[in-house]
Amino acid sequence: MTEIPEHLLKRSRDAKRAAGLDVPAEAVAAPTEAPTQSANAPAVAGASAPAVGAPVPIPASEPPPPEPPKSQWVANAEGRNKIPYWVMPVLLFLPIWLIMYVGTLEDPTRSEGVIFEGGEVYAEHCASCHGAGGGGGVGPGFNNGAIIETFNLLEAQVAWVVHGTQGYEDAGFTTYGDTEKPLGGDGALMPAFGEELTVEELVTSVLYERIELGGYTEELELAERLYDKIESGELDLGEHFEEGPDGDFEEDIAEMFSQVREELIAIEGDLASGAGAGDG
Repeated sequence: MTEIPEHLLKRSRDAKRAAGLDVPAEAVAAPTEAPTQSANAPAVAGASAPAVGAPVPIPASEPPPPEPPKSQWVANAEGRNKIPYWVMPVLLFLPIWLIMYVGTLEDPTRSEGVIFEGGEVYAEHCASCHGAGGGGGVGPGFNNGAIIETFNLLEAQVAWVVHGTQGYEDAGFTTYGDTEKPLGGDGALMPAFGEELTVEELVTSVLYERIELGGYTEELELAERLYDKIESGELDLGEHFEEGPDGDFEEDIAEMFSQVREELIAIEGDLASGAGAGDG
């Protein structure tokens, strides 16, 4: 029998080993034992190092750092109650409501009463000479108390409007008013309105000049009281003041306005004592 060379036997054994057919006798005889510890079990202190190829346990990560404390204004903002959704339409409507509300607060004397009525008469008969705002023009101005300086008393101004420049000249006067301005000294002549204007129109226009244009608001309540009495008929002065001098001019002025003067004194007494506007 021919002996197989050693190098061929070695090559055959290597081929079987590569194919998994050459199992050593020791491997067949050795019993299979279950591992005593799972490859994934945590390492125990003092135990031997894990075998090569075993999974390495991941060390525990550090906890995240705490959040920085919130500032006080941020905490207040987050804790504040939120605006309800229905509030926005209300806020949008507020400007419209405010305009309507302010419209109801108009001063009644601006749409009725002595100031309103007097302004209407002034615009028609007086503004062309004295200016729409009382600043003056052909005639003297009334602003900044100028009219009160000229006529301290209401009736003195009324007498001037009733008689005019010609009436004063016919009575022998050369000046008019508390400041004794010369008649016609400014080149303008004051027309006489005693026949053209009614008593109510004349009084309200004079009060408008004194209060609204002259700024003499101290006379406003008194003016309203006097106007109410004329309107209600409690103070009957007739349709017109008498125009032109008859006898002594100064006495005629006093007589012409005596009833108004008495009423003014009574009203001033009520105002001083605190009596209501409806008393009389």
